[in-house]
This record gives sequence, structure tokens and C-alpha cells, in this order.
Amino acid sequence: MRKLCVILLTTLCVASIGAKVNIMPLPTSVLETNGTYVLHEGMTIAYTHKSLKPAADYLSMLFSPATGFGFNVRKDQTGDILLRLAKRRNDADESYTLSVTKEGIVITSASYKGIIHGISSLRQLLPHEIESASLVTDIMWSVPTVEVKDKPVYEWRGMMLDPVRHFYSVDETKQFIDQMALFKFSKLHWHLIDSQAWRIEIKRYPLLTSKGAWRDATKQDIDVLCEKESREHNDPNMSLPQKYFKTIDGQRMYGGFYTQKDIKDIVAYAAVRGIDVVPELDMPGHNHMATRCYPWLGCAHDGTDPLCVGNDSTLKFCKNVYKEVFKLFPYGYAEIGGDEVKRTKWESCPLCKARVEREGLKDMAELQSWFTREMEKFFNKHNRRLIGWDEILEGGVSPTATVNWWQGYHKDVVQRATDGGNEVICCPTTFCYFDYAQDSMTIKNLYANGVVPKNLTPKQQSLVKGIQANVWGEFIPTVGRMQYMVFPRMLALAEKAWTAESQQDWEDFNVRLIGQIKRLDAMKINYRPLDAGYTRGFNVWHK
Repeated sequence: MRKLCVILLTTLCVASIGAKVNIMPLPTSVLETNGTYVLHEGMTIAYTHKSLKPAADYLSMLFSPATGFGFNVRKDQTGDILLRLAKRRNDADESYTLSVTKEGIVITSASYKGIIHGISSLRQLLPHEIESASLVTDIMWSVPTVEVKDKPVYEWRGMMLDPVRHFYSVDETKQFIDQMALFKFSKLHWHLIDSQAWRIEIKRYPLLTSKGAWRDATKQDIDVLCEKESREHNDPNMSLPQKYFKTIDGQRMYGGFYTQKDIKDIVAYAAVRGIDVVPELDMPGHNHMATRCYPWLGCAHDGTDPLCVGNDSTLKFCKNVYKEVFKLFPYGYAEIGGDEVKRTKWESCPLCKARVEREGLKDMAELQSWFTREMEKFFNKHNRRLIGWDEILEGGVSPTATVNWWQGYHKDVVQRATDGGNEVICCPTTFCYFDYAQDSMTIKNLYANGVVPKNLTPKQQSLVKGIQANVWGEFIPTVGRMQYMVFPRMLALAEKAWTAESQQDWEDFNVRLIGQIKRLDAMKINYRPLDAGYTRGFNVWHK
């Protein structure tokens, strides 16, 4: 009898979860009424402004595979699904209204991105099978009648992807962008160079990719450790994909890179989905691969890190690289890194010491600040604002630079940065390093605690641009492993970055997260199963 009661209770819980409107991140307001609208063959997706055509095509592309329906996409003021741009257009306004009645569906926003967010919410009102890449039969594609009014708290809702330590193809990167779009992320911070590899084609310096994009995996510690883990635990997701190996001069090498054509393709793909791709080329540290390709970039010309910032030729190199980068990424921000610089090399470098004396600098920390300011002037000249990891605060930084707070153990970074007038993106190790190991408390700790510090003044709070998670790739050699580390905690981060804190409730999120698991299944995402007695069959928590 007890077993029967448990089964009945479980069934009731699942039914309750399934019947409820479940949109993540939680919208500002949802008014549900009694009724449904059913998608059907030959229905019209209309858009009121020519700028919304990519969004209409995107919506058709999303719904066609699972439904098998053909959609008529056209510019019009009426349609079964209408994408409507508000009369007062404002590209900075990401708010939207989603109205579903028995007669049809209307998504209204003052911006393209707002329309995309409305599409993401519409997806989540449909049965989870809508995410299938192939035809699903014997299902009614019904949408509950509802009025959703929604807007984000933060502009910067980011995910950082690191294809340097381990490479992801163009298609794999696009797949990640698709997953981000479903949960209304706005920025892909793309970490494109580091000591282990250089992944972006720079035409002026071809060795950076012809040589710097490849390495001997048997001599790279992170690759050796990943393969060891794969063997010992029989886990193919920890083994470097064979498709990223090739023979160069008789030697088997691991790697890959993005051509400038690839970059433009990915940037355009993300833009359709409402996501800005923000490049990071870390300087002046983390540049072992660059100095290996062009030894004159380093202090001792010996192929070691960091870049020699006392050398005018090195400075010219940095600017030439970013000059090509700016042509590929059309957005107002670019990331320079600036973290973990081994400045001891500079202390014994005649050119660096001469630069310190000539510029009247106090020490090597100020030398790095000088370099950052020089690069920022170059960024500004090209209508870009500089973003750097929080080490750029050391030695002083201009108030127009934006700071990525990553060192969670330095709890005063946000206060210090905003006191100086700097904008901050919060991505502390404490909660936002998605390459860190997970346990039964990981999602709760992220959701229930404040990623943004609590003790900020209103002025300081106004300088917080948003929240980001970082997916460092040292021990994430495959997409399968990446998905396991990212999902489902990415959904918690999405809600922290979008939904007003006053609306955030762990117990409510916990229940709604269960309702999203089948959607992740339909998308074939290799997520980490939920803890605390979670069972995939029933999708419930056992407390």
C-alpha cells in the first residue's frame, strides 16, 4: 500500500509540474487563462518590420523539424504568429510581451532581441518534444493561452567558452549558442587564445594558426590527464576526439582553429539568436604559444610567456592583431584578459625596465597598467570598450574599462572597481566556474546565494553590468563533457541574471527545474543528473 501511495504521489507531482506554465528564466509576470492555441500545417509567421525577417525565419526553422509543418513566412501586419516591432524602437530594450489567445500568437518588443526572447518563451510553452531534431507524430502542438510580460534585470547574461585548451568545431559552437538562446543569454565571451593554442586566424601573422593552433597531445599535461581519466573510468567524453588530430611534418598533432570566414559565420549565427559574441585575446600574459611562433614577442626571445611590453614591436603586434579582430566582431566591447601575468620576466628585461623609467612608473604592476591603458586607447579609437579580468585593477586602470570579477576569494573587487567608476561583470570562482566539480549542493549554492555582492550602494549597483559563467576547457575535451559540466546549472545562472531578485525562490526554481529536464532530453543534452535521489523516470526530488 505504501509503494502504491508513493507511485500515485509521484504521478500527481509530475502531472502538476507538466500542467503549469514553466518558462525559464522566470518571467516578470504571467497571466494564464483557460484555453489553448494549436499550431497547424500552413500557418503564417508574419513580421511587421523588415529587420525581423531573420527572427521569423529562425522561428520557422525551430518548429519545422519536430512538427513537420511548412510555415508561410511573410512581412505583414497580421498572421497566425505575429512578430511585432513596437512603434518606438529601442535596441537597448530587451523587454517583450507574449500574448497567446485562441485566435493566435503575438510577440511584441521595441527591439530585435526582445522578439527573440519572446520566441524562447514560446518554445517553452509548447510540449518539450518541439525541441526534437526529427519529426514527432501523434502529438498536438498546443500552447496555453497566456499573457507574458517580461524584461531582464541585467544586460550582460553571459557564458564564456574556452576552445583553446580543447577545441570545438564551428557546428559545436553553434549548438552551444542555440542552447544559450533558449534560456535568454545575451553574450558569448569567446576565449580564443592562450598558452596552449591560438585559435583565431590573423592574416598578418600566419604562424599563429599554422603552427600555434596545433600541439603534441602526448606532451601537454592537460591532454595526458584527460586521456588517463578516460581510460581509468571508461569515459569516452574524457578522450580527445580523433577528428581534431592530423599529421604535420610526420608528427601526430591535436588542434584546430577558426578562419576569419568561420568567425563571421558564427557571429552572424549568434546575432540571429540575439547573442553578441565578444572576443577575448588574452594579453600580455597567457601567450606562450604566440611567443613560440614569434620569439621576438618575448623578453628573452626564447618562446616563453609573457609578451615583452617594453618592446615597441610587441605593442605594434598587439594592435595589428586587434585591428583584424575588430573587423570580425561588430560589437562595442572586446576582452583583453590581463590575468595571471608573470611579471618577474619583466624585472630582468632591459626594454621593460627602460619603459618603467621612461614612463615614470613605480613597478611592474604599473607597467602592466600602462600597457592596458595603451591598448584601451587603441580600443577606444576603434569604438570599442575594453574588458579585462580583475587583475587589471592592480597598478591602476582607467574608469572606462570594464572588470570581470573572477577571483571569488577577493571579495572586495566589485566594491573597489565600482568605487573607481568601473563597470563590473560578476563571474566569481565561488559560483560561476562551471568547469569546477559539482555535488548535490552546487545548483542550490549558485541559485540561493548572491552572485552579485549584497553590500553595494545604489550607485555601485548601477555599475554591475551582469553575470557570467566561465567554462574553462582544461579538463573538458569533448562537447559531451562540456554539456555535463554546464547543464543543468546553466538554467540557475540564467535565472539569476534575468529575473528580479525579489522573484527568485529556490524551492519554486527547484520544482520548475524538474519540469525542464525532459526538454534537455529532447535536445539530447548530456546533462549531469540531478542529485538528492533524483530519478530520471519520474523526474522528482526525494528529500
